[in-house]
Amino acid sequence: MGGEVVGAAWSLRDLRKTLVRNGFPQDVSLKDRALISWREVGSEGWPDRTRKRRATAVVMTAGLIGSAVVLVVIGSEDAFGALTFASQVSGFLLFLAGLAQLLAACAVQDYWGRRTVRYSGLMVLVGAFIALLVHSMLVALWFQKMEFTPWAFSYMPLWVWSLWATWIVVREKAWHGTPHPRQVTAGVLATALIAGANFVYSAAYQPYATAPQITLSAKFGKPQLDPSEPVIRIPVTFSLQNSGKVSTVILGSVFRVHGRTSDPETGKKGLDGVREDVDSYTDSELYAGLPKRRLIMTGMITDPGDWFDPGTGQVKEVIVQVPKAAAYESLEVYGDVTLFRKDRGRINDAFLSPRYSWVKGKTDIFECPPKECGDYVLYMGALTHNNHIINVTRRQRYVFAARYLGENSDMLAFISPLNAQGKVSYEFEPDEAYGVATVPTGTVIPYATVLKTAL
Repeated sequence: MGGEVVGAAWSLRDLRKTLVRNGFPQDVSLKDRALISWREVGSEGWPDRTRKRRATAVVMTAGLIGSAVVLVVIGSEDAFGALTFASQVSGFLLFLAGLAQLLAACAVQDYWGRRTVRYSGLMVLVGAFIALLVHSMLVALWFQKMEFTPWAFSYMPLWVWSLWATWIVVREKAWHGTPHPRQVTAGVLATALIAGANFVYSAAYQPYATAPQITLSAKFGKPQLDPSEPVIRIPVTFSLQNSGKVSTVILGSVFRVHGRTSDPETGKKGLDGVREDVDSYTDSELYAGLPKRRLIMTGMITDPGDWFDPGTGQVKEVIVQVPKAAAYESLEVYGDVTLFRKDRGRINDAFLSPRYSWVKGKTDIFECPPKECGDYVLYMGALTHNNHIINVTRRQRYVFAARYLGENSDMLAFISPLNAQGKVSYEFEPDEAYGVATVPTGTVIPYATVLKTAL
């Protein structure tokens, strides 16, 4: 009016309401050319299709609200609970994007109504673009594994909706009549790029750029002869130290103390038994036959679920008892610790509770027959990824650690989903994806040295 835009009208009724609000009388004549100037059409021709317009507004509003809920839930999980700053930034940006979509949902009724708010069209455009970018990313991540997750029932339909919504707002040129639409669109794209870059940094680059640095050592102490029994006691000290910049969680650990014996050789045969040595995973020796090892002691260096921040460590000492008259050539200590990067996710407290294979029903999820595996202790906990975006596009992963007992004492730790039967899937996750690594150690002492020092 007077060269200024004061509103929009979809019908004759809307036009009269707009005129009345701006000071015209109720019975103003719409055919009075002195008051009203019509362009291309007259008062008889109205493009409004009320049902279609309202249906479009309802679907647009529902989609924006649904998308906003998804973004706010995902974003809040990372913004207020992520383990790394980069993931928190990504979560905060997603959270803000969800709030922007709620504002866009409020602007829908105005844009497909009276258009009294100058920026309503641009707000709807931004909301549609946000939905298209975010849900396209979620669908792309889902296609990497194509695993069933209940969240797929939300972002899959919303992705289809976002394609339709973007097509609608672009077709209707919703940015018309608003100042600086290009700058606003560029701001939305820049925000999306920052969120995407933070996600890539925390999920892909960071795990490889800063690897955990754990040192593990084993050392024999001074042997002591028991004054009342023909037994020698040898202390063994295990030292674990986090010398890197990444906090780690212990998945499993084990140590074994063996007494070694072998049949003497004259050396005339040379190293003809190399094949046999290779099959036995042992060194080839000229003056000794194939070595035999007797397990003297075994246990854990540290408990599953323990964590070590940078600069922290642990020392554990055990006492090995060996008969004075034992015919060992040497005593050998081997150990290893399997760790998990703490910034890759959280393992729930169930992992701290051991499950024993000899207790019925406690380890059914882990298909390992007693005849093949013997007795073992199972540790199991659900894994929550550091990026909630990964949680909503992947099946639940679990951390497993099995400690085998007896003569075959060992520790096996891995990350895996459950299979269709609800059992452990042996499609293990790559260790690199979670910063899982095994750190070994070992040392040997001649038994003659033990006797000499003790006596």
